Amino acid sequence: MKNILQTLSKSLALLAVIGMVGMSSMARAHEADCPYCKLKIVQNTKEMDNEVTVKVGNKRIEYRCVFCVFKDQKKYSGDLVVYAPSEKKGEPIVLKRTAGKWTAPEGTVFLNGFKKHADCAQLSRAFTSKAAMDKYAAAHSVSDAKALSIDQFIEAVNKPAN
Repeated sequence: MKNILQTLSKSLALLAVIGMVGMSSMARAHEADCPYCKLKIVQNTKEMDNEVTVKVGNKRIEYRCVFCVFKDQKKYSGDLVVYAPSEKKGEPIVLKRTAGKWTAPEGTVFLNGFKKHADCAQLSRAFTSKAAMDKYAAAHSVSDAKALSIDQFIEAVNKPAN
């Protein structure tokens, strides 16, 4: 009986170690580069969501920011759904491209204020309202924050770089 308990104890310890190694590699596997800008995708935090997710058919692709999604969207044919992090943790804004036309929920505004792409995750975001964007801009010291409609945002994204 003692040998069985020792063997069982060793087996459980081994399973625990294998499980921890597997979980840590899964966590590392989640960290990835943005398919558009090739910078690391900024992970969600306890306070704020950051990951932008695109669904194309059954495929799910993560991006660093909303700008990257719209800049890269031409490589996908057909309809798209974008889950853009909002100012509300766990409540993304759902953007849709249906038959080539982009839509956003009523009241949605976009911030697109980065000067260097390394800042895009903080400065290219969607918000449920202008008031929410203004509050975010004040809390994050964003100067010259301008609320853009989805059409204005797409126009800004498609402007040639200076």
